[in-house]
Amino acid sequence: MQLLECPPVAVIAGENAVHVSQLPSIWQDIARGTTSVGLSQPQSYVEMAQLFLYKLKRGDVDLFSDRPQLAHLIPSFSQLFAQLAWETLEFFGQDFLKHSYPNFAEILRDVESKGIDYADEIKVARIGIDLFNEFGYELPASFYHVHLAPIYRDHVFEERALRFDQRDIEHKRAWDAILHAGKVFAIQMKVQSIASKYGFTYQHGCGCNSHLSSIDVSRGAFEYELSPDKRQRWIRSFIWTAWYEYAFFAIVPNTSYLV
Repeated sequence: MQLLECPPVAVIAGENAVHVSQLPSIWQDIARGTTSVGLSQPQSYVEMAQLFLYKLKRGDVDLFSDRPQLAHLIPSFSQLFAQLAWETLEFFGQDFLKHSYPNFAEILRDVESKGIDYADEIKVARIGIDLFNEFGYELPASFYHVHLAPIYRDHVFEERALRFDQRDIEHKRAWDAILHAGKVFAIQMKVQSIASKYGFTYQHGCGCNSHLSSIDVSRGAFEYELSPDKRQRWIRSFIWTAWYEYAFFAIVPNTSYLV
């Protein structure tokens, strides 16, 4: 990669990136430490944001590096994806604010107060608590909201078509991005291992008929731990994947035929 020698470009780990001053204001606040986030290493998240915006704003993707004959399309690509990248960073910057996260204790109290008929909802709430105990503020609030979602269905095992169901329209883009980021298998394995302790497994149909984080019965529990020396790498990979899934959401071909 040829590095640009001009003021608007920063260099992070040998790659071009935008300067912090070019990021959405929420990320500038995170960089300054003037907003309420629980990130233990906020600088690494800010650097990811700098790289992410640069790559989509400048067309710094394999499509153009591997196929130079398409270079004339970079301006069009950049015009579209700079906007989508900006939207993505604005959303996830807000999603890392502490007040965006679920109040797990309140959710658990609420479902426990409803009695024995809500035993499955109680299990889902406890899964959410265990997930937060594992990842805390290192993963965005939407990660927890989508895994708590079965509590608020007509019944825990209800499946919903995320892209097409009006009841979930306001968060379909973020929740779908989080679920697709489960392709980072280490994070997915940890989620499933925690769910399995409560007799559940999470499912998601990536054709976006979705089965929106629907829960099914697990046939057995298993233990899985993230390797300590790879943990931060997997978390960064999960966040990066969620970001591009969020950016690309509206241009993924979809059809209600799959529902």
